Amino acid sequence: MTIEKPSPQTVHGKVPSTSRVLPNDFYLSFLSIVAKARKPAPIRSLIPMESKPGMLSMLAGKPNPSTYPFTRITMTVKSPSPLSDPTLTDIELGGDDLTTALQYSMTSGLPALVEWVTELASQVHGITPGDGARVSMGSGSQDLLYKAFSALINRGDSIIVEAPTYPGILPVMDSLGCNIVEVASDDEGIVSSSLARLLESWPSGKSRPKLLYTIPYGANPTGMTTSLPRRQEVLKLARKYNFLILEDDPYYHLYFGSGAPPASYFSLERKMDGDIGRVLRFDSLSKILAAGFRLGWITGPDYLVAQIERHSAASTMQPPSISQVIVLKLLQSWGISGFLTHAKSVAEFYRQKRDVFETYLNKHLSGLAQWNTPNAAMFYWIKLKLPPSGSVKCKTVKGYEGDSNVFIEHNAMRKGVLMLPGECGYHDERKTCYVRVSFSLLNEEEVDEVLRRLASALRDEWEQ
Repeated sequence: MTIEKPSPQTVHGKVPSTSRVLPNDFYLSFLSIVAKARKPAPIRSLIPMESKPGMLSMLAGKPNPSTYPFTRITMTVKSPSPLSDPTLTDIELGGDDLTTALQYSMTSGLPALVEWVTELASQVHGITPGDGARVSMGSGSQDLLYKAFSALINRGDSIIVEAPTYPGILPVMDSLGCNIVEVASDDEGIVSSSLARLLESWPSGKSRPKLLYTIPYGANPTGMTTSLPRRQEVLKLARKYNFLILEDDPYYHLYFGSGAPPASYFSLERKMDGDIGRVLRFDSLSKILAAGFRLGWITGPDYLVAQIERHSAASTMQPPSISQVIVLKLLQSWGISGFLTHAKSVAEFYRQKRDVFETYLNKHLSGLAQWNTPNAAMFYWIKLKLPPSGSVKCKTVKGYEGDSNVFIEHNAMRKGVLMLPGECGYHDERKTCYVRVSFSLLNEEEVDEVLRRLASALRDEWEQ
Protein backbone atom coordinates (compact mmCIF):
# COMPACT_ATOMS: atom_id res chain seq x y z
CA MET A 1 0.00 0.00 0.00
CA THR A 2 1.16 3.51 -0.74
CA ILE A 3 0.79 6.47 1.55
CA GLU A 4 -0.30 9.90 0.43
CA LYS A 5 2.55 12.36 0.75
CA PRO A 6 1.95 15.80 2.28
CA SER A 7 1.11 18.51 -0.18
CA PRO A 8 3.60 21.36 -0.62
CA GLN A 9 1.14 23.66 1.15
CA THR A 10 1.22 21.61 4.38
CA VAL A 11 2.07 23.80 7.36
CA HIS A 12 3.62 21.82 10.20
CA GLY A 13 3.45 22.88 13.82
CA LYS A 14 6.58 24.32 15.35
CA VAL A 15 7.57 23.83 18.96
CA PRO A 16 8.54 27.16 20.59
CA SER A 17 12.27 27.45 21.22
CA THR A 18 11.62 27.98 24.94
CA SER A 19 9.65 24.72 25.27
CA ARG A 20 11.05 21.48 26.67
CA VAL A 21 9.88 17.98 25.75
CA LEU A 22 9.39 16.04 28.97
CA PRO A 23 11.78 13.06 29.33
CA ASN A 24 10.57 9.48 29.70
CA ASP A 25 11.48 9.25 33.39
CA PHE A 26 9.06 12.12 34.11
CA TYR A 27 6.15 9.70 33.58
CA LEU A 28 7.32 6.99 35.96
CA SER A 29 5.48 8.52 38.91
CA PHE A 30 2.26 8.56 36.87
CA LEU A 31 2.27 4.87 35.95
CA SER A 32 0.04 2.44 37.79
CA ILE A 33 1.38 -0.64 39.55
CA VAL A 34 -0.19 -2.78 36.84
CA ALA A 35 1.50 -0.81 34.06
CA LYS A 36 4.89 -1.05 35.75
CA ALA A 37 4.48 -4.82 36.03
CA ARG A 38 3.35 -5.32 32.44
CA LYS A 39 6.00 -6.84 30.20
CA PRO A 40 6.23 -6.69 26.40
CA ALA A 41 4.34 -9.48 24.63
CA PRO A 42 7.12 -11.67 23.17
CA ILE A 43 5.49 -12.40 19.79
CA ARG A 44 3.91 -8.96 19.29
CA SER A 45 7.18 -7.18 20.00
CA LEU A 46 8.95 -9.15 17.25
CA ILE A 47 6.28 -8.88 14.54
CA PRO A 48 7.74 -5.61 13.13
CA MET A 49 10.89 -7.57 12.23
CA GLU A 50 8.89 -9.61 9.70
CA SER A 51 8.90 -6.65 7.33
CA LYS A 52 12.70 -6.50 7.25
CA PRO A 53 13.96 -7.25 3.71
CA GLY A 54 15.11 -10.84 3.30
CA MET A 55 13.53 -12.03 6.54
CA LEU A 56 11.90 -15.50 6.44
CA SER A 57 9.57 -15.62 9.41
CA MET A 58 8.47 -18.65 11.40
CA LEU A 59 7.51 -16.40 14.30
CA ALA A 60 3.73 -16.11 14.58
CA GLY A 61 0.92 -18.59 14.20
CA LYS A 62 -0.63 -16.71 11.31
CA PRO A 63 -3.20 -18.67 9.31
CA ASN A 64 -2.38 -19.23 5.65
CA PRO A 65 -4.47 -16.79 3.58
CA SER A 66 -5.14 -19.46 0.93
CA THR A 67 -7.52 -21.08 3.41
CA TYR A 68 -9.75 -17.99 3.63
CA PRO A 69 -13.08 -18.25 1.76
CA PHE A 70 -12.98 -14.58 0.72
CA THR A 71 -11.58 -13.55 -2.67
CA ARG A 72 -12.66 -9.94 -3.08
CA ILE A 73 -14.54 -7.20 -1.21
CA THR A 74 -16.04 -4.28 -3.11
CA MET A 75 -17.49 -1.12 -1.56
CA THR A 76 -19.10 1.89 -3.16
CA VAL A 77 -18.39 5.20 -1.44
CA LYS A 78 -19.55 8.77 -1.79
CA SER A 79 -17.35 11.72 -2.63
CA PRO A 80 -16.17 13.91 0.28
CA SER A 81 -18.82 16.51 -0.67
CA PRO A 82 -21.80 14.48 -1.97
CA LEU A 83 -24.18 17.44 -2.21
CA SER A 84 -22.04 19.17 -4.82
CA ASP A 85 -20.39 16.06 -6.24
CA PRO A 86 -22.69 12.98 -6.33
CA THR A 87 -19.97 10.78 -7.86
CA LEU A 88 -19.79 7.25 -6.46
CA THR A 89 -16.49 5.36 -6.43
CA ASP A 90 -15.86 1.64 -6.07
CA ILE A 91 -13.10 0.58 -3.68
CA GLU A 92 -11.95 -3.00 -4.05
CA LEU A 93 -9.97 -5.19 -1.70
CA GLY A 94 -8.24 -8.06 -3.43
CA GLY A 95 -4.81 -9.65 -3.65
CA ASP A 96 -2.32 -8.25 -1.13
CA ASP A 97 -4.83 -5.67 0.17
CA LEU A 98 -7.31 -8.41 1.04
CA THR A 99 -4.60 -10.56 2.59
CA THR A 100 -3.59 -7.63 4.79
CA ALA A 101 -7.22 -6.98 5.73
CA LEU A 102 -7.76 -10.58 6.85
CA GLN A 103 -4.45 -11.15 8.64
CA TYR A 104 -2.90 -10.20 11.97
CA SER A 105 -1.09 -6.88 12.01
CA MET A 106 0.83 -4.50 14.27
CA THR A 107 -0.50 -3.65 17.72
CA SER A 108 -0.06 0.05 16.92
CA GLY A 109 -1.98 -0.28 13.65
CA LEU A 110 -1.16 -0.70 9.98
CA PRO A 111 1.99 1.36 9.37
CA ALA A 112 0.49 3.08 6.32
CA LEU A 113 -2.61 4.11 8.28
CA VAL A 114 -0.54 5.30 11.23
CA GLU A 115 1.52 7.41 8.83
CA TRP A 116 -1.62 8.87 7.23
CA VAL A 117 -3.16 9.74 10.62
CA THR A 118 0.14 11.20 11.81
CA GLU A 119 0.15 13.54 8.82
CA LEU A 120 -3.45 14.51 9.67
CA ALA A 121 -2.38 15.21 13.26
CA SER A 122 0.52 17.30 11.93
CA GLN A 123 -1.76 19.49 9.84
CA VAL A 124 -4.57 19.78 12.38
CA HIS A 125 -2.89 19.59 15.80
CA GLY A 126 0.76 20.43 15.14
CA ILE A 127 2.52 17.17 15.98
CA THR A 128 6.16 17.28 14.81
CA PRO A 129 8.92 14.66 14.64
CA GLY A 130 10.86 16.32 17.45
CA ASP A 131 8.15 16.80 20.05
CA GLY A 132 8.24 13.32 21.61
CA ALA A 133 4.71 12.33 20.55
CA ARG A 134 3.35 9.71 18.17
CA VAL A 135 0.10 8.16 16.99
CA SER A 136 -1.17 4.66 17.76
CA MET A 137 -4.38 3.11 16.47
CA GLY A 138 -6.84 1.26 18.69
CA SER A 139 -10.17 -0.54 18.70
CA GLY A 140 -12.12 2.66 19.23
CA SER A 141 -11.25 5.55 21.52
CA GLN A 142 -13.27 4.01 24.40
CA ASP A 143 -10.94 1.02 24.44
CA LEU A 144 -7.91 3.29 24.37
CA LEU A 145 -9.32 5.39 27.20
CA TYR A 146 -9.84 2.30 29.35
CA LYS A 147 -6.26 1.22 28.74
CA ALA A 148 -4.94 4.71 29.44
CA PHE A 149 -6.74 4.86 32.77
CA SER A 150 -5.48 1.38 33.60
CA ALA A 151 -1.92 2.48 32.86
CA LEU A 152 -2.13 5.62 34.98
CA ILE A 153 -4.49 4.97 37.89
CA ASN A 154 -3.94 3.02 41.10
CA ARG A 155 -6.73 2.34 43.56
CA GLY A 156 -7.23 5.49 45.62
CA ASP A 157 -5.61 7.89 43.13
CA SER A 158 -7.53 11.10 42.46
CA ILE A 159 -8.76 12.04 39.00
CA ILE A 160 -10.56 15.26 38.06
CA VAL A 161 -13.58 15.22 35.75
CA GLU A 162 -15.85 17.99 34.56
CA ALA A 163 -19.37 17.66 35.95
CA PRO A 164 -21.43 16.37 34.35
CA THR A 165 -19.18 14.06 32.36
CA TYR A 166 -19.44 11.27 29.79
CA PRO A 167 -21.67 8.60 31.38
CA GLY A 168 -19.80 5.81 29.61
CA ILE A 169 -16.49 6.61 31.29
CA LEU A 170 -17.65 6.62 34.91
CA PRO A 171 -17.95 2.80 35.16
CA VAL A 172 -14.34 2.55 33.96
CA MET A 173 -13.14 4.89 36.68
CA ASP A 174 -15.27 3.18 39.32
CA SER A 175 -13.86 -0.23 38.41
CA LEU A 176 -10.33 1.07 38.98
CA GLY A 177 -11.22 2.31 42.46
CA CYS A 178 -10.04 5.87 41.94
CA ASN A 179 -11.20 8.97 43.77
CA ILE A 180 -13.31 10.94 41.29
CA VAL A 181 -13.26 14.69 41.93
CA GLU A 182 -15.86 16.72 40.05
CA VAL A 183 -15.37 20.29 38.78
CA ALA A 184 -18.31 22.32 37.53
CA SER A 185 -18.84 23.13 33.86
CA ASP A 186 -21.02 25.73 32.17
CA ASP A 187 -21.70 27.02 28.65
CA GLU A 188 -17.95 27.68 28.18
CA GLY A 189 -16.93 24.20 29.27
CA ILE A 190 -15.00 23.31 32.40
CA VAL A 191 -14.90 26.23 34.86
CA SER A 192 -11.16 26.85 35.14
CA SER A 193 -11.55 29.16 38.15
CA SER A 194 -13.28 26.35 40.07
CA LEU A 195 -10.48 23.99 39.08
CA ALA A 196 -7.92 26.51 40.32
CA ARG A 197 -9.69 26.86 43.69
CA LEU A 198 -9.88 23.08 44.03
CA LEU A 199 -6.16 22.67 43.43
CA GLU A 200 -5.17 25.63 45.59
CA SER A 201 -7.12 24.27 48.55
CA TRP A 202 -6.11 20.63 48.08
CA PRO A 203 -5.28 19.05 51.48
CA SER A 204 -1.53 19.10 52.10
CA GLY A 205 -1.43 15.52 53.36
CA LYS A 206 -3.32 14.05 50.41
CA SER A 207 -1.80 13.01 47.08
CA ARG A 208 -2.68 15.49 44.35
CA PRO A 209 -4.76 14.52 41.32
CA LYS A 210 -2.79 12.79 38.58
CA LEU A 211 -5.22 13.33 35.73
CA LEU A 212 -7.88 15.61 34.30
CA TYR A 213 -10.37 13.88 31.99
CA THR A 214 -12.21 16.29 29.69
CA ILE A 215 -14.30 16.36 26.52
CA PRO A 216 -13.54 19.83 25.13
CA TYR A 217 -15.71 19.82 21.97
CA GLY A 218 -19.47 19.27 22.14
CA ALA A 219 -19.09 17.65 25.53
CA ASN A 220 -21.15 14.56 26.24
CA PRO A 221 -23.66 15.13 27.85
CA THR A 222 -23.84 18.96 27.89
CA GLY A 223 -23.05 19.67 24.22
CA MET A 224 -20.83 22.59 25.24
CA THR A 225 -17.41 23.46 23.80
CA THR A 226 -14.65 24.71 26.10
CA SER A 227 -13.58 28.23 25.19
CA LEU A 228 -9.97 29.05 24.28
CA PRO A 229 -9.29 31.14 27.43
CA ARG A 230 -10.55 28.27 29.61
CA ARG A 231 -8.29 25.81 27.78
CA GLN A 232 -5.29 28.07 28.25
CA GLU A 233 -5.99 28.39 31.98
CA VAL A 234 -6.45 24.62 32.37
CA LEU A 235 -3.14 23.95 30.62
CA LYS A 236 -1.37 26.45 32.87
CA LEU A 237 -2.86 24.68 35.89
CA ALA A 238 -1.68 21.30 34.57
CA ARG A 239 1.86 22.62 34.43
CA LYS A 240 1.64 24.32 37.81
CA TYR A 241 0.10 21.38 39.68
CA ASN A 242 1.71 18.60 37.65
CA PHE A 243 -1.19 16.60 36.25
CA LEU A 244 -1.86 15.04 32.84
CA ILE A 245 -4.76 15.99 30.58
CA LEU A 246 -6.72 13.21 28.90
CA GLU A 247 -8.33 15.01 25.96
CA ASP A 248 -11.24 12.87 24.78
CA ASP A 249 -12.24 14.53 21.51
CA PRO A 250 -14.56 12.38 19.37
CA TYR A 251 -16.54 15.48 18.35
CA TYR A 252 -13.60 17.66 17.29
CA HIS A 253 -14.63 17.49 13.63
CA LEU A 254 -18.30 18.06 14.46
CA TYR A 255 -17.86 21.69 15.47
CA PHE A 256 -20.36 23.99 13.74
CA GLY A 257 -20.08 27.15 15.80
CA SER A 258 -20.08 30.58 14.19
CA GLY A 259 -16.55 31.43 15.36
CA ALA A 260 -13.22 29.77 14.74
CA PRO A 261 -12.81 26.46 16.56
CA PRO A 262 -10.60 26.68 19.66
CA ALA A 263 -7.23 24.95 19.45
CA SER A 264 -7.02 21.49 20.97
CA TYR A 265 -5.13 21.03 24.24
CA PHE A 266 -2.57 19.01 22.29
CA SER A 267 -2.06 21.90 19.87
CA LEU A 268 -2.10 24.58 22.58
CA GLU A 269 0.62 22.81 24.52
CA ARG A 270 2.88 23.30 21.50
CA LYS A 271 1.98 26.97 21.13
CA MET A 272 2.42 28.01 24.76
CA ASP A 273 5.90 28.27 26.21
CA GLY A 274 6.63 25.55 28.73
CA ASP A 275 6.98 21.79 29.06
CA ILE A 276 5.43 19.60 26.34
CA GLY A 277 4.06 16.14 27.03
CA ARG A 278 1.18 16.46 29.48
CA VAL A 279 -1.62 15.84 26.96
CA LEU A 280 -2.91 12.46 25.82
CA ARG A 281 -5.33 13.01 22.96
CA PHE A 282 -8.05 10.54 21.90
CA ASP A 283 -9.69 10.68 18.45
CA SER A 284 -12.38 8.53 16.88
CA LEU A 285 -13.74 7.71 13.44
CA SER A 286 -17.09 6.63 14.88
CA LYS A 287 -18.84 9.97 14.45
CA ILE A 288 -17.41 10.89 11.03
CA LEU A 289 -16.97 7.62 9.09
CA ALA A 290 -18.72 4.68 10.74
CA ALA A 291 -19.21 3.64 14.36
CA GLY A 292 -19.06 -0.07 13.52
CA PHE A 293 -15.46 0.10 12.33
CA ARG A 294 -14.37 0.47 15.97
CA LEU A 295 -11.32 2.54 15.09
CA GLY A 296 -9.77 5.36 17.02
CA TRP A 297 -6.31 6.58 17.86
CA ILE A 298 -4.29 8.10 20.63
CA THR A 299 -1.73 10.86 20.15
CA GLY A 300 0.66 11.55 22.96
CA PRO A 301 4.10 11.03 24.51
CA ASP A 302 5.80 7.96 23.07
CA TYR A 303 6.50 6.53 26.52
CA LEU A 304 2.85 6.62 27.59
CA VAL A 305 1.58 5.38 24.23
CA ALA A 306 3.91 2.39 24.58
CA GLN A 307 2.35 1.49 27.94
CA ILE A 308 -1.10 1.44 26.35
CA GLU A 309 0.18 -0.71 23.49
CA ARG A 310 1.55 -3.24 25.96
CA HIS A 311 -1.96 -3.60 27.34
CA SER A 312 -3.41 -4.02 23.85
CA ALA A 313 -0.79 -6.62 22.95
CA ALA A 314 -2.01 -8.74 25.83
CA SER A 315 -5.74 -8.21 25.25
CA THR A 316 -7.23 -7.12 21.91
CA MET A 317 -3.79 -7.58 20.28
CA GLN A 318 -4.52 -5.00 17.56
CA PRO A 319 -7.25 -2.90 15.95
CA PRO A 320 -9.37 -4.81 13.37
CA SER A 321 -7.27 -5.27 10.22
CA ILE A 322 -10.24 -5.25 7.88
CA SER A 323 -11.52 -1.95 9.30
CA GLN A 324 -8.08 -0.41 8.96
CA VAL A 325 -7.61 -1.46 5.34
CA ILE A 326 -11.08 -0.25 4.33
CA VAL A 327 -10.51 3.10 6.03
CA LEU A 328 -7.02 3.46 4.61
CA LYS A 329 -8.21 2.82 1.05
CA LEU A 330 -10.94 5.41 1.52
CA LEU A 331 -8.64 8.00 3.07
CA GLN A 332 -6.00 7.52 0.40
CA SER A 333 -8.61 8.02 -2.31
CA TRP A 334 -9.86 11.22 -0.64
CA GLY A 335 -6.59 12.66 0.59
CA ILE A 336 -6.35 14.71 3.76
CA SER A 337 -8.10 17.66 2.17
CA GLY A 338 -10.93 15.35 1.08
CA PHE A 339 -11.25 13.93 4.58
CA LEU A 340 -11.47 17.42 6.07
CA THR A 341 -14.06 18.36 3.45
CA HIS A 342 -16.11 15.29 4.39
CA ALA A 343 -15.81 16.10 8.09
CA LYS A 344 -16.98 19.64 7.42
CA SER A 345 -20.02 18.34 5.54
CA VAL A 346 -20.85 16.01 8.43
CA ALA A 347 -20.62 18.94 10.85
CA GLU A 348 -22.95 20.95 8.63
CA PHE A 349 -25.40 18.04 8.60
CA TYR A 350 -25.55 18.09 12.41
CA ARG A 351 -25.82 21.88 12.48
CA GLN A 352 -28.96 21.60 10.39
CA LYS A 353 -30.27 18.83 12.66
CA ARG A 354 -29.58 21.05 15.66
CA ASP A 355 -31.44 23.98 14.09
CA VAL A 356 -34.50 21.80 13.44
CA PHE A 357 -34.39 20.50 17.01
CA GLU A 358 -34.07 24.02 18.40
CA THR A 359 -37.12 25.14 16.40
CA TYR A 360 -39.31 22.48 17.98
CA LEU A 361 -37.81 22.97 21.43
CA ASN A 362 -39.01 26.55 21.24
CA LYS A 363 -42.37 25.43 19.88
CA HIS A 364 -43.12 22.82 22.54
CA LEU A 365 -40.92 23.38 25.59
CA SER A 366 -40.79 27.14 26.09
CA GLY A 367 -41.74 27.71 29.70
CA LEU A 368 -41.38 23.99 30.47
CA ALA A 369 -37.59 23.62 30.17
CA GLN A 370 -34.32 25.51 29.84
CA TRP A 371 -31.33 24.78 27.62
CA ASN A 372 -28.19 26.19 26.02
CA THR A 373 -27.73 25.82 22.27
CA PRO A 374 -24.82 23.48 21.44
CA ASN A 375 -22.23 24.43 18.82
CA ALA A 376 -20.82 20.93 18.26
CA ALA A 377 -21.74 17.24 18.36
CA MET A 378 -25.30 15.93 18.77
CA PHE A 379 -26.61 16.55 22.29
CA TYR A 380 -28.78 18.95 24.24
CA TRP A 381 -28.55 19.16 28.03
CA ILE A 382 -32.05 20.18 29.06
CA LYS A 383 -33.24 21.31 32.47
CA LEU A 384 -36.83 20.18 32.91
CA LYS A 385 -39.14 22.31 35.01
CA LEU A 386 -40.51 19.64 37.29
CA PRO A 387 -42.95 20.35 40.13
CA PRO A 388 -41.42 21.28 43.50
CA SER A 389 -43.41 18.51 45.16
CA GLY A 390 -45.11 15.28 44.24
CA SER A 391 -43.88 12.09 42.63
CA VAL A 392 -40.63 13.54 41.35
CA LYS A 393 -39.67 15.65 44.37
CA CYS A 394 -36.10 14.91 45.30
CA LYS A 395 -33.39 16.97 46.93
CA THR A 396 -30.55 18.19 44.70
CA VAL A 397 -27.51 20.29 45.49
CA LYS A 398 -29.52 23.44 44.77
CA GLY A 399 -32.73 22.48 46.55
CA TYR A 400 -35.77 20.64 45.30
CA GLU A 401 -35.80 20.68 41.52
CA GLY A 402 -37.01 17.19 40.78
CA ASP A 403 -35.68 13.84 39.64
CA SER A 404 -35.58 13.33 35.87
CA ASN A 405 -34.94 9.61 36.31
CA VAL A 406 -38.26 9.11 38.08
CA PHE A 407 -40.00 11.39 35.58
CA ILE A 408 -38.65 9.39 32.62
CA GLU A 409 -39.55 6.03 34.14
CA HIS A 410 -43.04 6.90 35.36
CA ASN A 411 -44.25 9.45 32.87
CA ALA A 412 -42.13 10.12 29.77
CA MET A 413 -41.65 6.49 28.78
CA ARG A 414 -45.38 5.86 29.08
CA LYS A 415 -45.82 8.48 26.39
CA GLY A 416 -43.15 6.89 24.19
CA VAL A 417 -40.29 9.27 25.04
CA LEU A 418 -36.84 7.92 25.92
CA MET A 419 -34.01 10.14 27.22
CA LEU A 420 -30.94 9.77 29.41
CA PRO A 421 -31.49 10.96 32.99
CA GLY A 422 -28.99 13.58 34.07
CA GLU A 423 -27.83 11.65 37.13
CA CYS A 424 -25.88 9.34 34.77
CA GLY A 425 -23.38 12.15 34.17
CA TYR A 426 -22.41 12.50 37.83
CA HIS A 427 -20.21 10.21 39.87
CA ASP A 428 -22.31 10.69 42.99
CA GLU A 429 -25.51 9.92 41.00
CA ARG A 430 -27.09 13.05 42.40
CA LYS A 431 -30.76 13.51 41.65
CA THR A 432 -31.20 16.18 39.03
CA CYS A 433 -33.90 17.58 36.77
CA TYR A 434 -31.57 17.53 33.73
CA VAL A 435 -31.79 15.12 30.81
CA ARG A 436 -29.50 14.46 27.86
CA VAL A 437 -31.20 14.15 24.48
CA SER A 438 -29.63 13.31 21.14
CA PHE A 439 -30.82 14.94 17.93
CA SER A 440 -28.72 12.81 15.56
CA LEU A 441 -31.29 10.32 14.25
CA LEU A 442 -34.84 11.63 14.41
CA ASN A 443 -36.27 13.29 11.31
CA GLU A 444 -38.19 16.57 11.51
CA GLU A 445 -41.59 14.92 11.86
CA GLU A 446 -40.30 12.68 14.65
CA VAL A 447 -38.64 15.64 16.43
CA ASP A 448 -41.93 17.52 16.37
CA GLU A 449 -43.76 14.52 17.77
CA VAL A 450 -41.28 13.52 20.47
CA LEU A 451 -41.04 17.05 21.87
CA ARG A 452 -44.84 17.37 21.77
CA ARG A 453 -45.03 14.16 23.83
CA LEU A 454 -42.38 15.43 26.25
CA ALA A 455 -44.28 18.69 26.74
CA SER A 456 -47.46 16.71 27.40
CA ALA A 457 -45.66 14.56 29.98
CA LEU A 458 -44.35 17.65 31.76
CA ARG A 459 -47.80 19.23 31.90
CA ASP A 460 -49.22 15.98 33.26
CA GLU A 461 -46.59 16.03 35.99
CA TRP A 462 -47.76 19.44 37.17
CA GLU A 463 -51.39 18.37 37.11
CA GLN A 464 -50.88 15.34 39.35
